[in-house]
Amino acid sequence: DRFQLEFQGSPELRLRRHSIPPFIPLQRLSREFLPRQPREFLELLLGHLNAFVARREQLRLAQ
Repeated sequence: DRFQLEFQGSPELRLRRHSIPPFIPLQRLSREFLPRQPREFLELLLGHLNAFVARREQLRLAQ
């Protein structure tokens, strides 16, 4: 799977656009971690995306 994030970096790092599924709490994560903690933001987002892809694969295998 391929997901995209586009950031605006001036004056502060902010999320501009994305292709993240709507059930991922992206707005909450960005409010909590951007612009001060971008690494933590990306690590948590990656965890959510990996969980989504793994669950979808489990469902596919169970069918």
